[in-house]
Amino acid sequence: MICVNDCRECKHKLPKIEGWLACCEAFPNGQPNDFDYSKVKEITECNNGIGFEPIEDNDKPSE
Repeated sequence: MICVNDCRECKHKLPKIEGWLACCEAFPNGQPNDFDYSKVKEITECNNGIGFEPIEDNDKPSE
């Protein structure tokens, strides 16, 4: 199953675990399947006091 959500635009996103399990600073052990990802940009906290924050230009790695 492929799921596209706003998490890919969040500065708290981390590399996938074992190449497939999405994780972030809010869910360091993997994002739960039952979490409502439809309004990630609108909620202030996903988990652990961490919520969506957009990636700023200065957060992106230099090329």
